Amino acid sequence: MIPPPLAQPVFWEKEGYPKFVRFWEVCNRLFNALSKFTLNAGKAKDKNEMIIRRLCTSTGIAFADVSMLVAHGHGLGAMKIARTCLESAINVEYLCLEPTEYRDFLDWGLIEQCRKVEYMRKYMPGKLANLDPKMVADTEKRYQAVRPRFLVANSKKRLRQSWCRLNLRERAIRANFEGMYSSVYALSSELSHGSFGGLVQHVENIVEGKSQPAIPPSIVGCSQALQTAHYCTFRAVQTLTLLKEIDSTPPLNDLKNDYDYAWQEGRKAAIS
Repeated sequence: MIPPPLAQPVFWEKEGYPKFVRFWEVCNRLFNALSKFTLNAGKAKDKNEMIIRRLCTSTGIAFADVSMLVAHGHGLGAMKIARTCLESAINVEYLCLEPTEYRDFLDWGLIEQCRKVEYMRKYMPGKLANLDPKMVADTEKRYQAVRPRFLVANSKKRLRQSWCRLNLRERAIRANFEGMYSSVYALSSELSHGSFGGLVQHVENIVEGKSQPAIPPSIVGCSQALQTAHYCTFRAVQTLTLLKEIDSTPPLNDLKNDYDYAWQEGRKAAIS
């Protein structure tokens, strides 16, 4: 059997823990607060709340992923997942502000399913043939019913890029995420897309005119990824307290103080 990937206890002892000791002291309180609102909560009052709670769970899972990667010195990998955390948190707040748009969020799933069917029809016809024909036909029928809602204005063929009429930046502004979006999204996208900017981020230092890559374990990217995920998960819990009209456990103000305590050294994002 091939052995599992190596853990990085030396990195954890020398950098991963001491550099973010305040974060590690408080992070489980936020995980617990989120769990009480999602995994351990009762039945959602409507579909919009159901979606918001699922998105909050996705935010929390991404937060856990980022924490694990940072602990092992995979900061740039964590930055890519921090983007997922950010997008989920933006959608959480946006749907709380615009509760009637949950239907577009759900129905966009039919667009995604039909694209998968088309992919299988072109590249995997054998596997497509194994699917229930009635299920495929029903999906395509429902797709045709919702498709007109997602057409680009003045176009009969071209679909918009997302479930929402607003792009992610516009949703971020609407949801009061503009600062975090502006500081994180471009950087994480460069890493995900492998652009020149992403390659530059992989440079840890320059020795004798030659760039040295940030090969894990490395502290590069760890701080920004961890703070981003912490902030987004706090915002998810904050949105749930507003939606449910009850305080979190621990109280939201204590969780805000935890965030400020963890990131007080000139790295705070404003939480209002």
